[in-house]
Amino acid sequence: MRDTTKHGGRRGSRRATYGLAAAAGALALAVSACAPGADAAGAGDGTGGTAKMTVSYSQLVADQLPLWIAVNSGLFKKQGLDVSLTSLSGSDGFPALISGQTQMASIGASEMVSGAASGAQVNYLATLTPVFPYQFYTKAKTAAELKGKRIGITTSSGSVYVATLAALGQLGLTPQDVRLVSLGSVTNVNNALIAGSVDAALSHPPASTQIEAAGYHSILDLAKQHIPTSNVGLATTTAYAKSHKDQIKKFMTALSQAIAREKSDEKYAESELSKHLKISDPKALKETWEYFAKEVLPARPTPTTAQLQTSKDALAKTPGVSKLDLSKIVDDSYFPPAG
Repeated sequence: MRDTTKHGGRRGSRRATYGLAAAAGALALAVSACAPGADAAGAGDGTGGTAKMTVSYSQLVADQLPLWIAVNSGLFKKQGLDVSLTSLSGSDGFPALISGQTQMASIGASEMVSGAASGAQVNYLATLTPVFPYQFYTKAKTAAELKGKRIGITTSSGSVYVATLAALGQLGLTPQDVRLVSLGSVTNVNNALIAGSVDAALSHPPASTQIEAAGYHSILDLAKQHIPTSNVGLATTTAYAKSHKDQIKKFMTALSQAIAREKSDEKYAESELSKHLKISDPKALKETWEYFAKEVLPARPTPTTAQLQTSKDALAKTPGVSKLDLSKIVDDSYFPPAG
């Protein structure tokens, strides 16, 4: 069992989604290089042997902590799974999933919605972040002062973009009131804000520690707004879900155990955050754990159509999105609604 990580932007453009067939060949080499044995995924499923799975995630962020815990604490292994994690940008992760180079992807609702709208047959199985895990940072004292100002986003289609639209709405602003600046990745957005290249942006711990030290303050905590979304959710192809139900059930059992440990074992959770996010500041680690474990991460990662609807509304002008039937994407059989 291993965790293979490569740095990449959190969200990619929709263009990669529409080029699934072309991307598949190139990704075959890339994913095989970072996750050997991916083509043997599923071996041993139902036979008592070890079932292999390659799971991608789109960036090194605290949303992914349950996956890191499940791998590094041996929870997947106890379920008879050999899970390899690989970091692929949103624009690469979805094509890799569709081409069969990975068996599951930890991606945002916007990627799932735009990908399904382009014809991909995918299932949304669980949500790790059912709210927008962001605070809106600026040096402005009021929302009105943001008119005409530069707002940093990753891309014009990813989860940060969708969250920014939601934040602007909460502040009584529209996208036309500000200048949205695409910067490619969450890291770039954080760095641009600290450097003053943009006037405001969404962020969260641990980056918020540096952002606040640079003189910024939060004028809105989106997580507390409880707007349904899937900032980070787990998806697979419909074909894989149908042929590997037992394997996915075991995966979700381990995931539930990892979520429980993240919430209950602060010391261990912070050690995993430190290892993966490369931070050692005790204050930043504690703030990150408290924000995600107590405010963001659900005890039960049940997927819902409402979590995808936010992205569907934001991407309504994308071809095929408005006609998308979200109920055909959501599969809550592994985490049925309570009651």
